[in-house]
Amino acid sequence: KPSLISKPMLDSILCLRDDRWKYVRSLLTPAFSDTNLKEMTPLINQACDVLLCNLKVYADSGKAFDIQRCYNCFTLDVVGSVAFGTEVDSQKNPDDPFVKNCRKFFEMSLFKPLLILILAFPFIMIPLLRILPNKKQKELNGFFIQTIKNAIVFRDQQDAAERRRDFLQWMLDSRVSADSLAAGCFDVISPSAASRQNKAPLAGRAPSEKVQKTLTEDEIAGQAFLFLIAGYETTTSTLSFATYLLATNPECQEKVLQEVDEFSAKH
Repeated sequence: KPSLISKPMLDSILCLRDDRWKYVRSLLTPAFSDTNLKEMTPLINQACDVLLCNLKVYADSGKAFDIQRCYNCFTLDVVGSVAFGTEVDSQKNPDDPFVKNCRKFFEMSLFKPLLILILAFPFIMIPLLRILPNKKQKELNGFFIQTIKNAIVFRDQQDAAERRRDFLQWMLDSRVSADSLAAGCFDVISPSAASRQNKAPLAGRAPSEKVQKTLTEDEIAGQAFLFLIAGYETTTSTLSFATYLLATNPECQEKVLQEVDEFSAKH
């Protein structure tokens, strides 16, 4: 377990262990079902519409531009909307606090010389970095945790019908329905494990197996933060490279366009 990790990442599913990992995993898995993903699709579509408006300006001008910057903004908008419950247009509002702090975080995360030193001399660098104060990192971590906590307070004050159907709301709903969710959401149980579970009476379980039956605010912040780290650079790079390949292979671009038109006409 990397000893340099701090909150909110420390409370993400990437760093949780044993029974706590298993329980949080069981709560998160249903969020990726077809039904729940369909509920989140309108939020992604909103970000797509903004992206298309921004791209149209470049298309009309006919000038070359950096597509990766557009996808950076698009990915940030999607993650902000779905995981943090924050609506932003990062291309038109680069000074939005959420956008500025996300960019600061990724600039720090990708500071290559420091990363090389940590990988080359872990026994020296890791203890050293633990001792050295990192005010910027603490401020950034504090911002993301506070953003989630503010969103939670706001959602709790809203009527159920007014709440956005996003990943954040799913995690908040799981606080209420945690017991029912935990009953049947593990991905795979081996036959031998299943038979052991059937034989063992619930009342006879050891106290050590009991897990807190709700997500804490810190854990909710941790999962949202993990979405940001896992979804930002990866999605941006994939979209950028795919777009570059389509631009340099017009015959493939035409084929894709035809497929999209046929699908749109049919549905």
